[in-house]
Amino acid sequence: MKTLRTRLTWLYTVTTGAILLLVMAIFFLFSLRDIQKTRLEQFQVVWNSLSSQFISSNALSQGFLAQTEADYRLVIHIRENGIPFLYRGSWQTDTDRQILIAKALALAEAQGVFMDKAPVSSTVSVTSLMTVEGDHKDRYYAMVLSMDTKSGVKSLCAVSLIPPVRESLRETLLLLCLLAVSGVACLWLISWKFVGWSLKPVEESQKKQAQFIASASHELRSPLAVLRAAAAALSHEPQTDISAHSGAPTHPDPQTHTDSRCEGQEKDALLSLIDSECARMSRLVDDMLFLASADARSWSLRLETVDMDTLLIEVYESCQPLCHEKSVSLRLELPSRPLPRIAADPQRIRQLLLILLDNARTYTPAGRSISIRARAASSGNIITLEVADQGCGIPDHIKPCIFDRFYQADRSRSDKQHFGLGLSIAKELVRLHGGTIRAADEPGGGTCFSVTLPASLRL
Repeated sequence: MKTLRTRLTWLYTVTTGAILLLVMAIFFLFSLRDIQKTRLEQFQVVWNSLSSQFISSNALSQGFLAQTEADYRLVIHIRENGIPFLYRGSWQTDTDRQILIAKALALAEAQGVFMDKAPVSSTVSVTSLMTVEGDHKDRYYAMVLSMDTKSGVKSLCAVSLIPPVRESLRETLLLLCLLAVSGVACLWLISWKFVGWSLKPVEESQKKQAQFIASASHELRSPLAVLRAAAAALSHEPQTDISAHSGAPTHPDPQTHTDSRCEGQEKDALLSLIDSECARMSRLVDDMLFLASADARSWSLRLETVDMDTLLIEVYESCQPLCHEKSVSLRLELPSRPLPRIAADPQRIRQLLLILLDNARTYTPAGRSISIRARAASSGNIITLEVADQGCGIPDHIKPCIFDRFYQADRSRSDKQHFGLGLSIAKELVRLHGGTIRAADEPGGGTCFSVTLPASLRL
């Protein structure tokens, strides 16, 4: 079970972890796209602001240009009538600034925008968004503007760094990695707990099965040992004296006649013992087959309408002689009104009551009494049957175990008529009828087994 639990835990962790990583990868791709979109929108906003001021103002201060470059990672190049504005820039790019400006101007000229020539068809000529590749795998957005003025031509070129993916998502990647590791660890712990919780009924069932097999083996070993001993005794019977078959005259020996009679009695006793042990094994096998069929849900009831008053009287009359043999009085208490008829299997209800009465008779000392009681709910939908004894009672810590298979008190282990399956069978019979059974203390000492049966069980 431990190996199975470990394997299932890893299976759940790997499969769920793979789904988690897939979701994180999709989130990463969407984050990358959003970052690229944000960078592009930011550059366009900065370009629109910068170009608007460039068009409307006659001069831009170096302080303004330095602040704009530093804030937005821009490279700004301005010319007026072919003369560049003397400005060194506020930050150092991976690729030389002049090379980036030259590449951007080349792309602008391919679109028909020249920094040193006035626009032909309009006052202002602007390129579309361009991408400039640096010499060190660095990339930039770029746009160029050329404007015709009264004093000549002035132009603007702006190049904006596109941060590498790993730099843009460095913090995001670190966060995702931490989340992935933490998530897998949490998944493993949760899977371990969940698998353990899921396998607990299986483990308990396995333990009960092992206990069942061990108890059944113990119960079967005793009668088999008796049978083998009896068979061995029969196989070693003394043979008849050969002198009886010779021609010599014989005289009857009283001692021989007595020995033969004793041997015959011993033989009859051994055969009787074999028969009783075979009957005991047959009862045990029948009980085990019944429980196995109930577990497999392959056993069904033969339902019919049952007159409970008549059935209880019949059970009372059949058990009264057995109780009388043990000097135990048996009482039947029925309500003044007839009990409602219910849909049930009469043979199995009779078997249920006989099991409870046999259990009560076993634990009730001589001179005490056993009561069979019955009552119906006011609605008539439920019938309650009770079998109460005046025995030693059942301690509270034992009550949860009394319906377990092969469970017996230590002092009753020597009783060959009981295997510890009776109450287990009673519980299954009640369950098959859709009812409940419980054991409670009887006032004044003893135990009361209470069975509730629904009257509306479908036929």
